[in-house]
Amino acid sequence: MSTIYEQVRRFYSRQMQLIDSGRVEDWVETFTEDAVIANNANPAPAQGREVITKVAHRIVADAHDQGLVHRHWLDMLTVDQHDGDSLQTSFYALVVETAKGGTPGLFRSTRGRDVLVRHGSGWQVRERYVTHDGS
Repeated sequence: MSTIYEQVRRFYSRQMQLIDSGRVEDWVETFTEDAVIANNANPAPAQGREVITKVAHRIVADAHDQGLVHRHWLDMLTVDQHDGDSLQTSFYALVVETAKGGTPGLFRSTRGRDVLVRHGSGWQVRERYVTHDGS
C-alpha cells in the first residue's frame, strides 16, 4: 500500500500546486468528467467538469483581482481501498492567504474526503467532500 500511498501524495501535491498557480484547465483534468465537489459551506455541489471549471475560474479570478495568493497545504492523509480499483482518501487541508505586500495568514482550515479512480498510470477525483471548520 505504500506505493499507492506515495502515488496519491504526489497526485495531491501536483493538484494543489496547479490550482495555486492558477492553472485551472490543468487542475480540472485531475477530476473525472462526472466528478462532484461538495462542501458544508455551499448547499449546491458542483457537478461535472464544466461546472467545476467555471467555479474554479471564478475563485482564481476573484483572488487575483483582490491581489491575494492562496497556497493549499494538505497533510494527515489516509488512503484506503474502496470499490475495486478506487480509493477512499481523507486529509486535512489548510489554505494560507497572502495579500500583495502582506503577511501570510490562515484563510481556511478543512477536512477533505475523496474517492479517487485510476486514470492511466495516475488518479482522478470522482467525488470530493470538504468540511470547512467553523461552518
